[in-house]
Amino acid sequence: MNELLDRLPPGLRARIPSIPPATPRNLWLLLAAAVATQNLGVFQTSQSEHITVYALLVWGGALICMEDQLEDLDPRPGLIGLILGSLLLLVVMARTAMVLHSDGMLYILAPLAGLALAMLSTPLRQLGRLRDSLLCLLLIPAFGLLMKLIPERPMSVLTARLTSFWLSTLGFDNVVRDRTVMLPTGGVEVLPACNGVDTIAQVIGVSIIFLLAFPIRSGLSRISLLISAPLIGLASNTIRIAVLALCVAYGQGKGTPLFRFFHDDIGSLVFSGIAVFAFGSLYLRLLERELPPLPAADGGGGRNDGQGEGVN
Repeated sequence: MNELLDRLPPGLRARIPSIPPATPRNLWLLLAAAVATQNLGVFQTSQSEHITVYALLVWGGALICMEDQLEDLDPRPGLIGLILGSLLLLVVMARTAMVLHSDGMLYILAPLAGLALAMLSTPLRQLGRLRDSLLCLLLIPAFGLLMKLIPERPMSVLTARLTSFWLSTLGFDNVVRDRTVMLPTGGVEVLPACNGVDTIAQVIGVSIIFLLAFPIRSGLSRISLLISAPLIGLASNTIRIAVLALCVAYGQGKGTPLFRFFHDDIGSLVFSGIAVFAFGSLYLRLLERELPPLPAADGGGGRNDGQGEGVN
């Protein structure tokens, strides 16, 4: 390979990035990237866009949680960890490749893959060093569990009532009947797929990732963030449903491009992104309260040390 590169013109050769050496660190990072890519690829082909984006956020959170260890990463697994990790990883990758549709087993495979990678990077007695990253990956099965635990009908009725609240706040007359929001010229029914459970679960997951990756010392702030996360997710989705109700009321109902945008995955992801951004802004504000103040800048001429010129 090096001989082939040496034959290229110097200008072209300089533009080709050098291939990193096959060190244990680089090989482990390559393996981890391949495992995460396979897992996310199967999510993308077999699950909804919401779940795929959430899985991407979780894998990214796992990486951030071990960011301070990447520079000095030197995989030296023990013999037992090497054997168990290799076998577990082979089983996980083989089972992941078998997922062709909505399969609950896929949610469990991500943390198992993370555990296998951890076994291949450090002795078993030192697995605690990667605790936060492994906890992050557990958020993927927790997402599926949370979506099943939140009752569908009460959630849909609550979504309809909050949608009515936003419309009334904007000055639009409307009536709520169970899970249906009616305006004078049309309305929407909040079906199970539209009640925002996935958005709420997504923001809750992001809140836990933030707490693991960027810890906040204040217990009151942590509790406030965990309470705010589902409320922000709920508010974001109900605003989206209110927009859909207005689309229907103004003749842009089911089948129109505008309705499809806000109803299907793309528009839903936009509002999920808004919810995550709102939560992130709140988190940064609370985190900044715990950071020490920056030292005062020495402006040179602006310094007053009592030795300036007197005034006559």
